[in-house]
Amino acid sequence: MSILTLAGTSLLVLLLGVTLLVGFGADWLASRFRIPDVLWLIGLGVLAGPLLGLLAPSSLLVIAPVLGATALVLILFDAGIDLRLARVRPFASSAIVFAAATYTVSAALLFVVSYLFLFPSHPILSLLFATALGCTSGAVIIPLANRLRLAPGLRSLLHIDAAIEDALAVISVTTVLALAAPSLPSLALNLTASLVLPLPVGIAIGFAAGLIWLLFLYEWQDRPFAALATLGFLFVVYAVTESLGGSGILAALVFGVVLGNEELVRRYLRRTRPFRLADDLRKVEVEIAFVLRAFFLFLIGMIVTLANPGWIVGLALIGLVLALLLARRLIFPIVTRAETVPRAWTQPVAASYGRGLTSAVLLLVALEYSPAVSRLFLPALLLIVGTNVAMTAWLLLQPPRIEARESPADRPWADIASDLISLSTEEGYARPSTVAPTRSPAEGGPVPEPESAPPPLPRSR
Repeated sequence: MSILTLAGTSLLVLLLGVTLLVGFGADWLASRFRIPDVLWLIGLGVLAGPLLGLLAPSSLLVIAPVLGATALVLILFDAGIDLRLARVRPFASSAIVFAAATYTVSAALLFVVSYLFLFPSHPILSLLFATALGCTSGAVIIPLANRLRLAPGLRSLLHIDAAIEDALAVISVTTVLALAAPSLPSLALNLTASLVLPLPVGIAIGFAAGLIWLLFLYEWQDRPFAALATLGFLFVVYAVTESLGGSGILAALVFGVVLGNEELVRRYLRRTRPFRLADDLRKVEVEIAFVLRAFFLFLIGMIVTLANPGWIVGLALIGLVLALLLARRLIFPIVTRAETVPRAWTQPVAASYGRGLTSAVLLLVALEYSPAVSRLFLPALLLIVGTNVAMTAWLLLQPPRIEARESPADRPWADIASDLISLSTEEGYARPSTVAPTRSPAEGGPVPEPESAPPPLPRSR
């Protein structure tokens, strides 16, 4: 029996206040101990719900998927703004292939183990568990990569990986739900739409929406509440994309990429007035995403039903935590090219595999189709906690190197044009040398004189 039997508006207000306080404390703990705040938020939710029975928020299950999806859209939109195409182009193909290979292998491992040990003789439940938990969570990886002050190129690779895996998880879960649909005549149509439409439709709508909104911002960027109007348009883009069968979170990512790379798009729009992404937009967007994400993760901890999973399930989950980490460690050097992706990135990329918001949102969405999905909550929660604990321990034992200079993946594109050079310099890269390459007299060119070193500064007396 819960101590606080509140309902309706009182419960919502109480949970909102508790979430703000818990989220602030979890963010401080994450910064202080470098432990992902997803662990603190879920742990405090478990403490307030199943352990102490302080709250009974079962009535909030209806809005929980909405809160989680909204937070995920805002986080990926923010990640898209931070993606610089000049920085990403050298290793974009490697990042996409790595994300697809990692998700496929992870989902296969999860399905085999869940079908044999977690949910024997339940292929649909095993498929839902595998497809929902097969992806890393952008809501966990993106803030962690920024907090660790990783090299800009490495952060961009992790952003792409998390976004692609999130989109693949949404597509896969939707496909499984289409397979489990009782309406057989529409099964082929649902399955085809689930497989074909999400990626191209999401990319096309996100790109078109970015161009449209840039034209709006060129004229109205200085008006009050332009930041809130941008967020409102973002949610409209997400809803329209989902209604047309596309991936809404991928559209949010592409929408952010277009806004973040405005200086490149401006050339084709024939606009001379520069567009400056207002600081209040980032601040409002980040704070709203923080509230929604904290509220959702705290709620997940409260609604889970604690039980003894048994030693077989426990060992299977521990094996999955280690196997998923090992899979990323082995796949990364195979599918990426050493000349564009530094091998020093292997360890931090492999360790950045925590599950979280995306998987929980997908399971709650699947719960609307079948009450049997509730059986997945406890194993999913244990796997989320296990991957985040393993990720934290790995990064503490082998902290990634903080690179202040440009990485080899960035150099080939650092001198495409002067505006890209200045952009890279603003992002923290070292400006490439402007000395012309040395040519021998046999090649028909003069041999330049070596630059003289600047005179030393006079010593202070």
